[in-house]
Amino acid sequence: MPSILVANPKGGCGKTTIATSIACHYARQQIPTILIDRDPQKSAADWHASRPANCAAIELITLNTEDYFQPDIIDAMVIQDMPAGWQPNANLHQLCDSQTCQLLIPILPSPVDIKAGLRFLMQLYRSGILERNIRAGMIANRTRTHLRFHQELMDFLQRVQIPLIGTLRDSQNYIRAMENGISIFDLPARHVQKDLGQWQEIIDWL
Repeated sequence: MPSILVANPKGGCGKTTIATSIACHYARQQIPTILIDRDPQKSAADWHASRPANCAAIELITLNTEDYFQPDIIDAMVIQDMPAGWQPNANLHQLCDSQTCQLLIPILPSPVDIKAGLRFLMQLYRSGILERNIRAGMIANRTRTHLRFHQELMDFLQRVQIPLIGTLRDSQNYIRAMENGISIFDLPARHVQKDLGQWQEIIDWL
């Protein structure tokens, strides 16, 4: 199974929401799923602590940013919630002990987030890790298509080398799910059809 890192040095861009959503998706497919919280704020750990017992099981592990991890279960899906401020470097293999590592980069439609995203991408290119077995994809997060900066974000993402693999709308469904230790995949499908449709692109890419 590939290891999935959700990363962006900018705080508040939705890393934890995306990491927990992916973990829930695979857990619901009865795939052994490990969620690693590397953020000192422990938002993913707080979410996991409030997860109902009748939901699909997810193993939570909390680690520091550079701690090495190797799962005991070979076929486990490992999703890592990286902290704000994390910088990519040549030692990424210490965090990603699998033949395939997938890096998801959420970015918000705001000038501050676009500039921070550009700096992060430049660091990625300089690190050389994209020339290895690292597969990276961008996610436009919390978008509102009628706002000006939505189009500016789309224009920016079309100019970078890393593909845009999905666009997630700004929806209260995510907030309601997060506060209850669940995800968009745990909510009744009839209430989140539009959100699930947007997620399908990301799941297909993964």
